[in-house]
Amino acid sequence: MLNMQIRQGELDNPISVLEKYLREGKTSIVKAAFAHSYFIHPDTVRANTPYFPERARYSRKHYPDKGKGDKTTWPKDGREVLLDDNQYAQIAWERYTGHKLMRGSGYGVRHIWGNPWDPEFYTAGWNICYMPFWAGMLTERQHQHPELERAIRQASWDLYFRANAVCGLPESVKDPELDLNTLLDGQPILILKKAPAEQTTRVGAVANGSQDSSMDTVGRIRTIRSQSNQSWSNIRKATRALQDLEHEPFGTVNVESSSKSCVRKIRNETGLSFAEIEALLDEQGW
Repeated sequence: MLNMQIRQGELDNPISVLEKYLREGKTSIVKAAFAHSYFIHPDTVRANTPYFPERARYSRKHYPDKGKGDKTTWPKDGREVLLDDNQYAQIAWERYTGHKLMRGSGYGVRHIWGNPWDPEFYTAGWNICYMPFWAGMLTERQHQHPELERAIRQASWDLYFRANAVCGLPESVKDPELDLNTLLDGQPILILKKAPAEQTTRVGAVANGSQDSSMDTVGRIRTIRSQSNQSWSNIRKATRALQDLEHEPFGTVNVESSSKSCVRKIRNETGLSFAEIEALLDEQGW
């Protein structure tokens, strides 16, 4: 027979319950989150931030009547931006760290200071943290754990702005004035830095041999393009078409078919997603 208990009245707050159990185990939500959250190395951020300055996340408030794949203007400085969901933030994280996202693993890319609709924030390394879903959820307004949100922002401030800032101080970013060392009781902040050879591995997993360097990937794409006798313009159109994004029209149906076949071959032989191929096209100026 099942052991049952009849409950009435208000339910326990699940975040408070989790905090209670963790403290009974002599830890805390903040320490547990930092034990499995990854920041980008400041030197890597300083060299390139934001990673994709012409990209921003779509927002009904800031970009009314616009969606993913639409071009528009960022009103603060008049720059033209291409709207996205979270995809280019994920690509930026991979480029910064040299680590592939662990799809379906319970990890996700989070914006530390928010404002992803601002192109200065969206793919900026100082605004990106790779966190377990359960921890990231607690930094969101609807399930907010104020101490954890403040601690993550303090880590960003200490890493990227306290001394030798990685860039000019962005608007709305300020010192949370939290003693992070005391809060973490000496627990380290986890930093990911791209290996010298720019090899790609998975966080928490063993790499299955070395991957092609970025230059090898560029060379392979050039070879596939040459062998397929495709223009960079048609490759770009096909890359966007395969993502169901707005694109310039193809000359003929046959050109469209052969261009898409070329892009699929690039995907299969390099391991890049269609979005990553598009990002590389942008990066190389193709």
